[in-house]
Amino acid sequence: MIIFTQIFSLNLTDKEKYWLDKNKSKVINVYFYNPNHIYFFQKENGKLGGVYLDFFKKITDKTGLKFNITVKQREDLRNLLKNGEGDIVFNSSRVESREKLYYYIPTLEDKFTPKNEIPVSNSWLSVNKNLPELYSIVKKSTIDFSNSEILESLKKERPIFYKTLLKKDKRVLELRKKYSSIKVLLPPSGDVLPFVYKYKNKNEGYAIDRLNELSFVLGVPLVYTKNSNEKYDIKAVDSSIFAETNSDKYIPYYKIGVAVFSRISENFIDSSEETYSKSVGFVSIENLNSDFLKNISHFEKYIKYKDSDAALNGLLKGEIDYLYGDFKIIYMAIENKYLEKDIKVSGFLGGYATLGFGVPHDVELFELLDIIFPNKLFESSILQSELKFSKKININYEYFLFVAAVLITIILILAYLLKKMFLAQLKGKRITKALVHSFEAANELNDEDTGHHILRVNLYSKLLAQQLKCSSKFINEIGEYASLHDVGKIGISDTILKKPGKLTEEEFQKMKEHVILGKKLIDKMELGTIASNLVLYHHERWDGKGYCSGLKSTDIPLEARIVALADVYDALRQTRVYKEGFSHEKAVDIIQKESGKHFDPDIVKIFLEFNKEFENIFRNN
Repeated sequence: MIIFTQIFSLNLTDKEKYWLDKNKSKVINVYFYNPNHIYFFQKENGKLGGVYLDFFKKITDKTGLKFNITVKQREDLRNLLKNGEGDIVFNSSRVESREKLYYYIPTLEDKFTPKNEIPVSNSWLSVNKNLPELYSIVKKSTIDFSNSEILESLKKERPIFYKTLLKKDKRVLELRKKYSSIKVLLPPSGDVLPFVYKYKNKNEGYAIDRLNELSFVLGVPLVYTKNSNEKYDIKAVDSSIFAETNSDKYIPYYKIGVAVFSRISENFIDSSEETYSKSVGFVSIENLNSDFLKNISHFEKYIKYKDSDAALNGLLKGEIDYLYGDFKIIYMAIENKYLEKDIKVSGFLGGYATLGFGVPHDVELFELLDIIFPNKLFESSILQSELKFSKKININYEYFLFVAAVLITIILILAYLLKKMFLAQLKGKRITKALVHSFEAANELNDEDTGHHILRVNLYSKLLAQQLKCSSKFINEIGEYASLHDVGKIGISDTILKKPGKLTEEEFQKMKEHVILGKKLIDKMELGTIASNLVLYHHERWDGKGYCSGLKSTDIPLEARIVALADVYDALRQTRVYKEGFSHEKAVDIIQKESGKHFDPDIVKIFLEFNKEFENIFRNN
């Protein structure tokens, strides 16, 4: 059993935030079947691992939800699905009877496949239909869990998964006895981006990552050499076009896409025939076989370069007019030499051969590397996404110094502007606070009971917002602006405001206008949405029978629902010219009876829990 607990913020709808707050102590039960998949598996120590553990960890970090992940047997899982139990269920195929009980979401492996193209027999992620907010949160999270995050998780989990999967494999046991280290032949010419390259004195790249996985599974270290005369166990970059290769023990990992490069001034080409009369260059880290040499015999003049850097230098010096090579390998070399303004892609000629691992001697080593190699689509497509992005391993110091100078200038300008902005904001806050106090004073002069009332409404509202776990910004703003809820009454006649008896229908309609007048005043002051909403909507009712818009339930902004209860409690307690004040107990009883009618039931629950604090605020203020 695994439980994650930690609370962070996530940009969710108000309804989803409200559901999260109500369910902060709830543990979401997640059920899996058959944990022997790279995305979810059981480790040697019995603990669970895989990409989905990172996925649920991220949801926990974003929302604070806690997940209890449990493995079920096939029959138990079928019964659970039949009865509509469990909050989230994995490895569930879509059938009509289940779709009545569960929402279905494509798994991370299928998340970019259109839903109608995914077979119903595939494994799906299903969420109980009793939990629509959870469904929405999980669905958003599968989209939010990016390919780069899946990639990092796969790179972390694959070695552990395969070590667990192959712990009793005879080949693994034999190879551990046979090897104290595995010698890997690297390209003698240097970097072949993005497959093998040196970065900070460490071998990196797609091919190196796969070899490190092999090393981890076997528990045998890798030893690197660039001397092809030494006996080696694995060749990191091999190809069928090389003169010396062992193609019968060859695992391809990349299809070469031939592109033609030239200086900026040269013409674009549509076919290789256009360059037969030109000087051309080829990049090959090894001697090429006779079949390949026959194909390039059409060219009048050609030069073979040992690496991309030498070929690019030859192109710039005019030794060759065009350079043939793999698009990604050459273009990454161009970017690392910052030659984008000097060299261009002049044409594409398609695929010709592949690059891969060569294993010259040991069949068992070849078979094990082939098993570990990411052949499945959901693995290879993510892991090979690394090959789509450039690898910068060299620094352009001139460019770096230029950027640094520009950044320092920008920072100095920003520091000056920020200082001015801070002083302006400080002045603006003082002006706003003065305006708020002015309106409060105007209300107080109009009605001598109002001064204490609006102060208490601020305190009640802030207390409720704190107990509802609202954001600090929300708490601060409602604690400051709740006092303005009736600011519009300064535009209502004293004969109505101070009338000792019941208002006529006409007078009541006039009184209702104070929320519209108040909103106009607040908007002119530019106090923000929270202030505007609590002024305009604090007379709305949970059952929709309030004014001025007839909103109901959660359509009423939370700040208005809070102020509505705070205002009524204080009004019930106050003695006015036309009524005696009620006791605290009587006011609590009235509010409790109005739960679900006048007031939000959840806010009433908070009020009842902290009603003594309300009484203390009334007595002391």
